[in-house]
Amino acid sequence: MRHLLIGIIFLAGSILNASEYYIDSESGKDENSGTTPQAAWNSLTKVNETQFQPGDSIYFKRGGLWRGTFKPKSGDSSQTILYSSYGEGEKPKFYCSVSLNQSKDWIQMADQLWATPVSDDSELTSTQNRLTTDVGNIILDGKKAAFKRWDKESLQNQDDFWFDLEKSQLWFRSEKNPAELYSEIEAALRRHVIDISGCHNAIFDNLDIRYGAAHGFGGSSNHHLIIRNCDISWIGGGDQYLQGGKGRRVRFGNGIEFWENANDHLIENNRLWEIYDAALTNQGSQNNRQVNIIYRNNEIWNCEYSFEFWNRGQESMTKDIVFENNQCFDAGFGWGHIQRPDKNGRHIMFYNNSSQTSGMIIQNNVFCNATESLVRLENDWTSGLTLNHNLYWQDNEQLPYFLWLKKNYGKQDIDSFRTETKMELDSKIQKMNRQ
Repeated sequence: MRHLLIGIIFLAGSILNASEYYIDSESGKDENSGTTPQAAWNSLTKVNETQFQPGDSIYFKRGGLWRGTFKPKSGDSSQTILYSSYGEGEKPKFYCSVSLNQSKDWIQMADQLWATPVSDDSELTSTQNRLTTDVGNIILDGKKAAFKRWDKESLQNQDDFWFDLEKSQLWFRSEKNPAELYSEIEAALRRHVIDISGCHNAIFDNLDIRYGAAHGFGGSSNHHLIIRNCDISWIGGGDQYLQGGKGRRVRFGNGIEFWENANDHLIENNRLWEIYDAALTNQGSQNNRQVNIIYRNNEIWNCEYSFEFWNRGQESMTKDIVFENNQCFDAGFGWGHIQRPDKNGRHIMFYNNSSQTSGMIIQNNVFCNATESLVRLENDWTSGLTLNHNLYWQDNEQLPYFLWLKKNYGKQDIDSFRTETKMELDSKIQKMNRQ
């Protein structure tokens, strides 16, 4: 019944007093009306600055590309705001990164050491002026990540990089000018690609979110959001505390994160891959409420975690969180795993949870291959947890399936796990390959 009610709530919007707006990154102009494809706007800045009304629909042209943080507006309880796509071709792309594809973007500083320019010359500083916060990752030709180091002296291998926070300057180890080796160099900035802080009653559909060094969708105090049919990839790596490696080397990076006071969300039919931390997560560090969040029918691979949860504070509440019918492959096999100081590849990562928890349901999912274990539970709040009807497999038979309250259970221990935990009484152990 809960699933049906959420669907009805969101289908009720976008009917009365609705306007449509179109954005074309190639041929649009911000001085246009924006109300037809022929009179489309151009920039994300225009979208961020416009005060849309509940019921409005905002369409981005397929094949287009927008850079920067997208800050969506909210609908209300009677009508949502829709953010989606129009036209033909690839989903509209949203990057929170700086392109460094041109030879002039790099200056040779020493043998095999290159850096972005810092100069009084306006043309040379154009790159530096765009590097306004930590670079958490550099994605090369859309296929591999450079390796983030914490000081210049550690730049020893091809594709190592370091970001000088004081000078806002990027250093890169390369046998030649990086722009001669790679046709696409994207320096991901420490920002959310879509900032959903305070956002509510909105739908995000058929968007391509990538190359941000904080979170793909990130923010606190949001409610009644649908995120569906989106691609979210190459997210994370930003220096969370901006300490430049001198303190805690904690790095951002979740595909979709609901941070504190989140309720009535539906996350479905998305694809998420190459995420530094968790593909999907709701979490909090102080007294807050996380209620009625559904993650279903998503495909996830090459993320450190497929789903991460924790909520702290004796007055916090976690209620009715459902993770179901998701296909989860190769946790810990992504770009960030080798760079992490805390390698921890799991599909389900339950960190220490002290909130009042009920109705946490993990069911009918596929969990295939993880570098550590498929599931990890840190502390005992299992009276609020249902874990059942999932399919498990590890290609490496030496690896555990569960790390449960500090105890490992391998494939041969599944019966013992069921007896001792009363979990997964109807689960399956079955090899499955991602198509």
